[in-house]
Amino acid sequence: MSRKQDPLSVEFLLLGIIRKQPIHAYDLDKMLKEKEEFSVVWRFNQSQLYAILDKLEKNNLIQSEITQGSAFPFRKIYTLTQEGEDAFQAWKVRPVEKPRELRSDFLVKLYFLKDEPYQIFESVIKQQIMLCNQWIELQNTHLKNQPDEAVYLRMVYQFRLESLRSNVTWLNECLSIRKNEED
Repeated sequence: MSRKQDPLSVEFLLLGIIRKQPIHAYDLDKMLKEKEEFSVVWRFNQSQLYAILDKLEKNNLIQSEITQGSAFPFRKIYTLTQEGEDAFQAWKVRPVEKPRELRSDFLVKLYFLKDEPYQIFESVIKQQIMLCNQWIELQNTHLKNQPDEAVYLRMVYQFRLESLRSNVTWLNECLSIRKNEED
């Protein structure tokens, strides 16, 4: 028996889109390619999309219904299951657990968080900032523990440190942008 894998960020992207409205895979593919909000972060081909939709359906996160179409005799329309809704909501408000996930997972979360009440948006961003600050402390410790002759390792830890500091600055700017929108 195969283990049920946790969905990836692209899968949560699809869950979030399907959550807003039932949709056919072709329309979903078209939306992902044409809407800059999606294409700027994710690019994948139609066969990948169909494979991911199949996986989500097998994991009971979405369900499909065959309906009569105008251009094609039958169309599969996808909707979110309650299990999919629960998984999506829990994922959306949980900070990412690794720095590298800021670029992919967190950007997907941010797309959906932007529509939440400011208090929820702020809470998730502040949790992520706290986690980034913990990562910064860890990188500082690694950097300080490197001997002078470990030039390469010092450069790597310095890179990580500066990247994380930059991410904290960006997260604070996200708060400011959203706060200004509220005012």
